[in-house]
Amino acid sequence: MEDARIRQPFVVPFDGGCVRPWASDDAEAMVRHADNPRVARFLSMRFPSPYTREDAARWFAFLQSQDDPEGWAIEIEGATVGGVGFRRGEGEFAHSAELGYWLGEAYWGRGVMTRVVRAVLPVAIRRWGLARVTAYAATANHGSIRVLEKTGFVREGTLRARAIRGGEVQDHFVFGWVDEARLADVAAACR
Repeated sequence: MEDARIRQPFVVPFDGGCVRPWASDDAEAMVRHADNPRVARFLSMRFPSPYTREDAARWFAFLQSQDDPEGWAIEIEGATVGGVGFRRGEGEFAHSAELGYWLGEAYWGRGVMTRVVRAVLPVAIRRWGLARVTAYAATANHGSIRVLEKTGFVREGTLRARAIRGGEVQDHFVFGWVDEARLADVAAACR
């Protein structure tokens, strides 16, 4: 039987904007905001720097290959300004996902990402039946650390030398959000 949740569009309003599916006409705005070494500094190498139209095209092709895309655009006042997504686990990790996000530098310091995470987290949890969400933040990425702490994530530890980007060795904090009641239900269903 087809999972009806997959066919539901992922459009989530937040105070000041919405999170919605990426569209190919977002490419120009994506490149404008993503092609910034300060934006890319703490992100995975899957987010290249410099960021080109070809990189945007590869991203859109990846999303189109997914039955239920895991990444969405952040829109404010009709403008695409960043992205947010969840990489879902499989098998024994199917109850969990990893949260990731980025935002154009012009929108930093305004509380945008805190509002985005608060809005999308409960929707993603219901959509995929999640009981745990993990997020990583470089120890020097104070803005992301604040977002995670403000949205209910708990710092669970430090991963030393987790990443090397641009010759910079980065330690990362690992954050977790766990719904204990949902976890018990998911575990019982997996017996």
